[in-house]
Amino acid sequence: MILKTCDLLCIGGGGAGVAAAVTASQKGANVIIASKEPIGYGNTRIVGGVMAYGDIDRENEGEDFLRDMIVGGEFLNNQALCKMLAQESRQATMILEGFGGMLGRDDEGKVTSKALMKMGGHTYPRTLLLPSTGPGLGQALRYAIAGENIETLEMTIVTDLIQDGNKVFGAVGYDLTRGEIVVINCRKTLLATGGGGWIYFPHTDVSRSVTGDGFTLALNAGAELIDMEQIQYIPFSLTHPPGLVGIVVGEPFSAGPAGILKNIKGEDILPGVSLKTRAEVANAIILETEKGNGTKHGGCLLDLRENKNHPGGKILYDQFTKGLFKNFTDIVRFAYGPKAASWDEPWDVYPSAHYFMGGVVIDEWGRVKGVENLFACGEVCGGIHGGNRLGSVSLMEIFIFGKRAGECAVFEMDNIRKLDQDLINSYADKIMGMFGRKGKHRPIELKRKLQSAMWEFVGPARTEEKLEKGLNALFSIKDEARELNISSDKIYNTEFIDAVELELMIPVSICIAKSAYQRKESRGSHVRLDYPQRDDKNWLKNIVIKKDGRDGFVVEFRPVKLTELQPPS
Repeated sequence: MILKTCDLLCIGGGGAGVAAAVTASQKGANVIIASKEPIGYGNTRIVGGVMAYGDIDRENEGEDFLRDMIVGGEFLNNQALCKMLAQESRQATMILEGFGGMLGRDDEGKVTSKALMKMGGHTYPRTLLLPSTGPGLGQALRYAIAGENIETLEMTIVTDLIQDGNKVFGAVGYDLTRGEIVVINCRKTLLATGGGGWIYFPHTDVSRSVTGDGFTLALNAGAELIDMEQIQYIPFSLTHPPGLVGIVVGEPFSAGPAGILKNIKGEDILPGVSLKTRAEVANAIILETEKGNGTKHGGCLLDLRENKNHPGGKILYDQFTKGLFKNFTDIVRFAYGPKAASWDEPWDVYPSAHYFMGGVVIDEWGRVKGVENLFACGEVCGGIHGGNRLGSVSLMEIFIFGKRAGECAVFEMDNIRKLDQDLINSYADKIMGMFGRKGKHRPIELKRKLQSAMWEFVGPARTEEKLEKGLNALFSIKDEARELNISSDKIYNTEFIDAVELELMIPVSICIAKSAYQRKESRGSHVRLDYPQRDDKNWLKNIVIKKDGRDGFVVEFRPVKLTELQPPS
């Protein structure tokens, strides 16, 4: 057993966790990062290369950005969090470049309108390009950590937060490469574990490690989850062949000024598609295929041909064939052939699970509501994006909220509480008891069963009947998970990893299904075929879920606080 102490434990080694860790370290805190992947991996390493900068008009700074986030999120957002984010948005640029990351600028090396691009849902151009995309960003994060006195525990999967009542005093995990239990005793703990898109595999474009761990860790500690039904499906993803399903090949802006989104009849199903939000485009595809107007592979057709005859379209074509977005074209060529890659044939596309707008309830400093000593930042948090996240905002958000959470954690440091050995032993016994179990079910089989049930019953097109079937399936899997078969190998035991992740995925999935069942309207990324309209009169509410102290969940409805902007009457 490995025992460690620190001031701040950051669980998660992506952009949010690194931003918090570096900020706290620079303010004198003793910091440990625990990550089940190498630092700089996860979804941060696969970002497409766009980051919101904010409003460039100083006289109107933050106001337009705030409005776009709230309108794009269909008024489910925590407007206080959005206001803070809009006002501090430019700090993200300084943080990233301070880490060694690269951002596109104009020919004079400045951030001006010439360097900014306009993405769907944004009223004005406010997005910068990252020339090095995800891998370069991942390297910058590793570089930032190397320059600080921060201890890293890579390939360490966290199984539990250590708590007494509503106070958290650290975490317990397992070092996969050494085969040892790790106990971290700390003053403050921060969750930066990302979202849970892998719950929908293979219909997702996220990293394999993104299994919703932080949501369940927070739930078990007494935290609240908000609007978990709001799963963002990025609209343009591959529908075939089977081994490539779910891989993203673009988003609304990549349709270009002359691109058309068509059904199988050749009808334009969403005029002006490139200016729409991800939710608007994804929902159009979902609803059209539900009408029976999809392709034989279940998607719609993104026809880019006319862009080659359009001045603005030609610029985009160059970006997709030899520029920053060439990786999308390479994927299309591999999946659909050279004619599709050269935009001479339409692409067959369908939405893919991409991002969780719902998550842990936090305040403006990343404090987790209802749990002392616990912070959270990044995609594991809810409330910021409401019903739909605008493209390029998340990469900005992780640095802003990571910095704020790191600052607040240091400012509020108190005395460390020494852990009782019996308490440590109880957590250790739980982990060691998993090895060598002889049950009926392989963990990977139940994971695949869960993923299949989530896509079929709790996926993009929802009904009451589907959601009831989904909940029944999830509770059945929960029962089956009591009888797992796990090998006794201690070093990088993949069955153990699958078992831990399954245990963390099940509560998250149940929360998604319960929230989706309760929201009897269509809003943001939540599509109810049996309630097709948005209903501000009855459902301008946040859905909040927490554990009830036993083995169940409590669902609450809270009116959205419209402090900055109200929906049109």
